[in-house]
Amino acid sequence: QEIRGRLARYSSPAVLDRIVGTEYEPGRMAADEADVTVLFADLCGFTAMAETLEPGETVRILNQVFERLTEAIFEFEGTLDKYRGDGLMAFFGAPLRMPDHAERAVRAALRMQELLAELNSYARGRELHMRVGINSGAVVVGDIGSPERKDYTVIGDVVNIASRLETSVALPGEVVVGEETWRRVAHAFEGEPLEPARLKGKRQPVQSYRVLGARGAGGR
Repeated sequence: QEIRGRLARYSSPAVLDRIVGTEYEPGRMAADEADVTVLFADLCGFTAMAETLEPGETVRILNQVFERLTEAIFEFEGTLDKYRGDGLMAFFGAPLRMPDHAERAVRAALRMQELLAELNSYARGRELHMRVGINSGAVVVGDIGSPERKDYTVIGDVVNIASRLETSVALPGEVVVGEETWRRVAHAFEGEPLEPARLKGKRQPVQSYRVLGARGAGGR
């Protein structure tokens, strides 16, 4: 019950059932190193749109969008880390270990773009677009914070690069992944290399790739 209560805000009910259905491990949520894929998404133009709307309408639209985007994350068994203003952060590969977490993250991102396009078809001229940045590798994951307030989250350079790819490289409507993520998913997706980018906090330029879609028919 304690584990379910702590993770209910981050994971889908199906994932929760799998977590609590395994043998209990003391310290399951203690911070430890793990291999994961981190996803950052941000809505483009929402701030400008919000200036023309009543506060209640702004909240209604944002909640509607976040509901659909979160569906995509949970569909591929990702963990919702947090909502960030008009964006969100998620990761794949913890607390449930999954060997294909990079592929799941990219599929979730493409699905998120599809769902946003569906919402735009009913938007009556108030269309929103989204940038997505994804990166894979070793992070510290677990309960992090003060004794009074802890969040189940990930920290590390992999997280910082994913965030920078979203803010500094991806254009509206694009999914951009780091080099390690691309190495793991190139067999499953069409993509193209981008010019190495100098990201804040990194001495060397960072190679990234624009994901164009899934290989083969059906896409999923």
